[in-house]
Amino acid sequence: MKSLIVVRRTTIVLVSILFLLGCALNSRAGESEKMLILGSALTKLSATVESTVRYKSPPEDISDAELLTLSTKHDPPLLAPFEDYTMRVLQQDKHAIVLVCTKDGQRALLEDAGCTAELDKHLWKERPAKPCEFTLSIHAVCGAN
Repeated sequence: MKSLIVVRRTTIVLVSILFLLGCALNSRAGESEKMLILGSALTKLSATVESTVRYKSPPEDISDAELLTLSTKHDPPLLAPFEDYTMRVLQQDKHAIVLVCTKDGQRALLEDAGCTAELDKHLWKERPAKPCEFTLSIHAVCGAN
């Protein structure tokens, strides 16, 4: 009788552990999928911002939000995936880098230079978490004018 109780308790504990592990893995998979989709949207957005910086010569003192709005004036839905995030833009020498951070602006998630075809950095994967600061150098990624 005691061995049957031990087996049942062990089974309950193992099933509980497996359930919790499955939930944790599913949550991680969900975050990964969300970031990959957001990364795809970011490559389109950063290319648009790059084009604006390169060919429309916005004022140097333009805010990040104003630059993003100007860059997407022709296609405002390009900004829609980023409504729940803090966005930063670095512009220098006719090039641009776009940084996506958590809504509170504390943690960097994705970073992309508009001069490259693929997403440059998946910062959300980094441990410890990276602060909402640029890690890419325009000169290193985009080269000279």
